[in-house]
Amino acid sequence: MRSTHVVLVILAATIVGSCTSQPASEPPAPVARPADQGAQTLPGPGGPGGPGGPGRRPNPIQQDSARRAQVDSIMRAIAGREQEPAGKVFKNVKLLKDMPAAAFLKNMDVIYGRGLGMGCGNCHVVGKFDEDTRKNKRVARDMQEMTDYINKVRLVSIKELDEDYVKVTCVTCHAGSGHPRDTMAVPMPTGAARF
Repeated sequence: MRSTHVVLVILAATIVGSCTSQPASEPPAPVARPADQGAQTLPGPGGPGGPGGPGRRPNPIQQDSARRAQVDSIMRAIAGREQEPAGKVFKNVKLLKDMPAAAFLKNMDVIYGRGLGMGCGNCHVVGKFDEDTRKNKRVARDMQEMTDYINKVRLVSIKELDEDYVKVTCVTCHAGSGHPRDTMAVPMPTGAARF
């Protein structure tokens, strides 16, 4: 069970880290370090390992709040540059370079962070967002390239697909978990015995 949790944390962190959040042309602003750096490193209610203690998944509401606080701090640091391309505002952005910086941060928060149920520290070295030392960040870039391929090549080539189809994102497979789902709940008739 622990190895599954570690794999989930690594995969999620990688996906969240496809880009960076440190301003490129300005010295890094002091950034608050909320308890969103991952369940493996921060003490929390119940002991070490984050909210809930060792081996327990953080509370998603606490995780979202902590991640949003980090994103808000970065938004304040880039004030006035929100509509500039992310590749000009942040260091070491390899994908999503042309996305406006504010949209880029929202993507990091909602698509990667919430989509994987993770905090910034699962992919990034918090305070040194441009570093590529974390495996999860490198895997996230590969996953972003995969979803771009699916959305730009594969889905558009399916001739009978409805025009209003939803594009693939991290949420499509991960649904708030660091590991893609490989099964689903089986609907049971009301009153049926469960095995």
